[in-house]
Amino acid sequence: MPRPTLFRTLLQERHWNSWGVFCPHFEEAARTLSAETNSPRLAAVTVGRRTFDRWISGDWYGRPWPNTARILERLLGFPCADLFSPTPDVLNARATVHDRGGVRASVIIGQRWPTSRLFMSATDDVADSWEMTGRQALDGTTVAVQFHPAFRRGDDVSIYASDTGALRQFLRPARRGLLVGVQEQADDLQLYVVDSSNARRARATFAAQGTHDLPAAHLLDDLTYGILWALIQLDDGLLADDRSLDEERHMLGTYLSLPRSAPSRVTLPDLTTVGSNWLGSAFCAQHIQRRLQGASAPPVFWTREQTGEQASAWLFFRHKIDYLRALSAQYAGTSSPLSRAFCIPEAEVAKSNRYERILLFLAITLMETHGIHVQVIVHPEYSAVDGFALVPEQRAVVANRVRTESLRAADTITRRSELRAYSEAFNDARSRSVMRGPDSETRLRALTGYLDMQWSWLIRRCRELGEHGTASLVRPRSRHISLDALDNVLRFLSTLAPDR
Repeated sequence: MPRPTLFRTLLQERHWNSWGVFCPHFEEAARTLSAETNSPRLAAVTVGRRTFDRWISGDWYGRPWPNTARILERLLGFPCADLFSPTPDVLNARATVHDRGGVRASVIIGQRWPTSRLFMSATDDVADSWEMTGRQALDGTTVAVQFHPAFRRGDDVSIYASDTGALRQFLRPARRGLLVGVQEQADDLQLYVVDSSNARRARATFAAQGTHDLPAAHLLDDLTYGILWALIQLDDGLLADDRSLDEERHMLGTYLSLPRSAPSRVTLPDLTTVGSNWLGSAFCAQHIQRRLQGASAPPVFWTREQTGEQASAWLFFRHKIDYLRALSAQYAGTSSPLSRAFCIPEAEVAKSNRYERILLFLAITLMETHGIHVQVIVHPEYSAVDGFALVPEQRAVVANRVRTESLRAADTITRRSELRAYSEAFNDARSRSVMRGPDSETRLRALTGYLDMQWSWLIRRCRELGEHGTASLVRPRSRHISLDALDNVLRFLSTLAPDR
């Protein structure tokens, strides 16, 4: 069943959801607007019963005539396009009307990011909630959210809280919350976001003065939404599995001693998808490092991640950044740089929203910051290639944790025929890569073209957020999450020219 329109929801809140009750309010708004605009025709506009029934039915998202639309906007305080779009989810109608800015913000968030749903609380003592859903690698989670008016002055934004008591209740430290500042601008909104843990650090000032200042870099757009969407889901998944992961961590040494390993996910049925991926990733990192010891030449790597959701682990799992640092140090000063290949078919790019493509771009940039030359091949027939580290003509260390039915699949291969197959796959990726160029900036510019992103916008936004650090936006709670990798990426991108 489709969600009701915002028009219907607002009328239910006001108890105007019958034609006889609605019409007097509509006609009064028509007369007022007529007088304000010196437009006599507006005073004569009425709404017929059949028209009203179609509007409120929830099955017809048509648009009223222009004069009628002007009166509806004057009466209900929302652009007509919003009024006849699906409303954010509402648990029950309040006795009092929802805050206009919060409702508009909820509508916009739901429209811009399909992996978000906003639930407006039925009572003042229960927080609104923001549900974020994953596609494959993320489990989904819900975070409390509170909307407040905001005003931007240059590079700073002030959030104003009229009810400091409700704010203190919202900032309870046991739960994660997001504060969203709403600056209304005619037919558009600017939204600014900050983790409640950051607001708690300034709680005394916020509660006393009712204002909280944050950087304008916290503008809620595809960059900041992507970061919040991935980090919060990864963080909550790891917290849910913390005890189980601690127990399983002690078993990694046993698994690593085996010549090959491919345990089924059903062996740990209680783990979240995030927890399973973390455990598989931690194992694969140690497996590769052990099997590469004594290699006489720098290896080349193949990575199975194809989407930003899958690749976000590189940006936030603490052991991932330690793994990249160790590899970079181990092969520093060698005659040729490390290389890593991705297979990212056009179909996967087309299915990904821009915020997810940004996460993929940031993860690949992370490799480049560690001196790893990245190749991206787009041909889907390479999607089934194992994740591997190949020491040419010596051995291939296979390590899969993405797009596999097992927790991880690990092996060490020395048969020449199989080594040749891995080598040919990597050479194809190198020769047919969409990332070409003599330096990281040139290669990354080519990648943004393939991912259909605007280079100048992305570099500018990374520079703005990088000046303040990711922790100013959101703070992880799990011990397995780190912001170091993402901050390094933002700082690196800040050094690149937005335009040539």
